[in-house]
Amino acid sequence: MEELDPSYVVGGVARGTKSLARHAVGGFAGSASLLTETFSKNMAVITLDRRYAQRRDRRNTLRSPDRDFAVTFFEGVESGAVKLVRGVWDGVTGVVRAPLRGAERHGMEGFAKGVGKGLLGLLVKPMIGLSDAATDVMIGVQGSVEGKSSLLRGSRHAQVRPRRPMYGRDRILRPYSVADAAAATLMLRTKLAGENYLSHCDMDDKVALLSVKRVLVLGSNGQEILLLKYTNIEKVSVQPMTREDGYEEWAVVIVLSFPRSNERPVKVIKCKSKAVAVELCSQLNCGVSLVNES
Repeated sequence: MEELDPSYVVGGVARGTKSLARHAVGGFAGSASLLTETFSKNMAVITLDRRYAQRRDRRNTLRSPDRDFAVTFFEGVESGAVKLVRGVWDGVTGVVRAPLRGAERHGMEGFAKGVGKGLLGLLVKPMIGLSDAATDVMIGVQGSVEGKSSLLRGSRHAQVRPRRPMYGRDRILRPYSVADAAAATLMLRTKLAGENYLSHCDMDDKVALLSVKRVLVLGSNGQEILLLKYTNIEKVSVQPMTREDGYEEWAVVIVLSFPRSNERPVKVIKCKSKAVAVELCSQLNCGVSLVNES
């Protein structure tokens, strides 16, 4: 019988050893890429550059479920080299852009803060570029040794659950909440990227994302409905409203303290129930109080 043939046994051991070594290297590379990717995301927040963090989150990654083929080692090295150069470039150009942008908005005080932000970016952004480069190289190593199986496993299991959010200005740690984690992950893909997560309110057909500085309301298709700074909010209240068909609904009414010339002094966010309106009103008041305390 074939099972009793010594050559068959030796061949099986060889194949098993090869498979073990391949998956061991691939597993190490996959774990290393996840660690460096997490490090890069956390460091992007430290830069205090919201635009930079938002651009980085929107860039295409090699770890994409849309890919139907594995990443090769050379593709990983090529992509990593690009991200390394981009990190150095962002750090150098930020030294000039941040002070100018700060001066345009807040004069000399903004210029001084921009200098500090630019110098911080000069130190941190190249490190992020290096970490992103290491991530892509490790993804390339994993794809080369494991082939398409690594792609399928990565797309299914790389993100078991959304990353735990840190709350408020002091980044407080709380018990894990899937809803909060999903909202914080969504926030990274909006104009609030780079700002600390505060809370969110699910309104069925809309969602309100609250950072420590602003509130953003998104529609069901992800479109931006409203974006406000807490410093521009004077008063928030819940009021009943009667629709044209006679049915009553509830709304959160926001009175602006410094409305722009082309905007209404009052913003209205319609809610499907009183409970949702009260919850959103409470969260907005918390954000306003947080800004007033600072």
